[in-house]
Amino acid sequence: MSDLSVTNAIQSRRAVRVFTDQAVAEEALREILSLASRAPSNGNLQPWKVYAVAGDALREALVSINTGLYTDGNMEAPQYPIYPEKLHEPFRSRRHDCGERMYGALGIEREDKAGRIKQVMQNFQFFGAPVGIILTMDSRMDLGQAMDVGIFAQTLMLLAKERGLDSCPQASWAQWPQRVRSALGIADEEKVMLGISLGYAADHPINDVEQPRVPVGDFASLRGF
Repeated sequence: MSDLSVTNAIQSRRAVRVFTDQAVAEEALREILSLASRAPSNGNLQPWKVYAVAGDALREALVSINTGLYTDGNMEAPQYPIYPEKLHEPFRSRRHDCGERMYGALGIEREDKAGRIKQVMQNFQFFGAPVGIILTMDSRMDLGQAMDVGIFAQTLMLLAKERGLDSCPQASWAQWPQRVRSALGIADEEKVMLGISLGYAADHPINDVEQPRVPVGDFASLRGF
C-alpha cells in the first residue's frame, strides 16, 4: 500500500480504460470493501450491495451478458435515467468535451462511427480489467439512497487508488439490468446502479486523459467568510 494522502488519491484518480492482466488479490479487495463500508449513508441504511467477479467467473459473466448485445434488437431500459432526456447547457458541452478528449486520445475521429461503437462496447468487457464490480440497491430505495451508493463507490475507488489499483466507474451497466441480473444471479428486487472496472492501469494514452474541472467560483457560493 502506498503513502498516498486522500488529497493525492483524489488528484491522481483517473477513469482508466485499458488495464494490464495482473490479477487483483482477493485479500486486497476484501480489505477495500471492508473499509469502504465505512462510507456514510443517511440513517446508516448502507443500501449498497456488491457483486465482484474475476477470473473464469468474470469471463463467463461477460459472455452471458454480451451475447447478442446491441445486435439482437432486444434493448433494455435502465432502471433510472442515466442522463436527463434533454441535457442542457453547460452540461451538454461538458459531456461533449469529455467524449472528444477520450476519443482523441484513442485516435478515433468523429466520423468513425464504427470505431466509436467498438469503443463503447469495451464498457461491456469492463475494459479488460481483471475485476468487474456491479453495485446494486434495493429497488424500493429512492434518490437519497442512490446518493449513498455514489458515496460508497467513490470511497471504494479512492481506497483502491491508495493500494496502487485503478478503476473506472461505469453507469453503462445500468442500461442492461436484466442481462446483468441473469448473469450474476442478482435478485429482481435489486436495482443495478453502476459498474466499476478494477485493476492495474496499462501504459496507454487513454489513461492519461485529463478531464477539466470548473473553478470553485462556478459552483460554490461561500457566505459569511
